[in-house]
Amino acid sequence: MATGTGKTAIAFQIAWKLFQTRWNLKRDGSRRPRVLFLADRNILADQAYNSFSSFAEDALIRIKPNEIKKDGKVPTNGSIFFTIFQTFMSGTDKEGKPQAYFGQYPSDYFDLIIIDECHRGGANDEGNWRAILEYFSPAVQLGLTATPKRQDNVDTYKYFNEPVYVYSLKDGINDGFLTPFKVKRIKTTLDDYRYTSDDNVIEGEIESGKLYEEKTLIAL
Repeated sequence: MATGTGKTAIAFQIAWKLFQTRWNLKRDGSRRPRVLFLADRNILADQAYNSFSSFAEDALIRIKPNEIKKDGKVPTNGSIFFTIFQTFMSGTDKEGKPQAYFGQYPSDYFDLIIIDECHRGGANDEGNWRAILEYFSPAVQLGLTATPKRQDNVDTYKYFNEPVYVYSLKDGINDGFLTPFKVKRIKTTLDDYRYTSDDNVIEGEIESGKLYEEKTLIAL
């Protein structure tokens, strides 16, 4: 979906519907789903957390490394969890050796994982962040992005397959959610100089009307 057309709103609606119908991977209605919203920047995780404010406060959990260190374990007392790849990849064991926090959860703990900006870390074949998605492979994984990529080692479609829903920039403009634009190319002269009669030459000689480029100015 194009930037500004409501990817987070769609994610909220999906989570809300599943939460209200008590959907989970077992399809038995025995409990409400556990949803993980995974981003690669804190600002995105925080924005999503705030956008999900219609849920009860005790249903939302913002996973932060300092709180994990304080409690000695990852939080489990919620339904909708928000964190970033970097937090889940950090952590140490009792001996101080690296041990990723996400491993403290059972691999089937989450029913749905929403990956924001999935063309970045989640789509990288060689990125260690992919380990999180592979570990939680039992969960339904939904990738959100405005800019899917097809290139070496970062192929959004290879991991997430073809989009289940597409809302283009053109659609957003036609429906009035985005403003149409025109590209106007402007060539600046910040790195060039042409002498004019009102310029004051302090030192050296300069030729009127001649265009001096940056490399020439440096030589002067």
